[in-house]
Amino acid sequence: MKIENKIMLITYSDSFGRNLKELKEALLRYVDNAIGGIHLLPFFPSSGDRGFAPINYREVDSTFGDWEDVIELSNHYYMMYDYMI
Repeated sequence: MKIENKIMLITYSDSFGRNLKELKEALLRYVDNAIGGIHLLPFFPSSGDRGFAPINYREVDSTFGDWEDVIELSNHYYMMYDYMI
């Protein structure tokens, strides 16, 4: 997907519902083409700090879903993620 000069929504996986599936449904229903991308705040398994203390970057916290859910979002929006060192 080509990155364009559009609004990017910054959100947690559970800010527009309980998980990534509900986030996608809410965005497609209420926002759709008003945004071009999503800056998805930490969705990895974490020891605290609202996800900013990741334990494993290879997994999606099962509370939010799985990699297929992230891929589904990327089919509609360009994506940005945080990498905390």
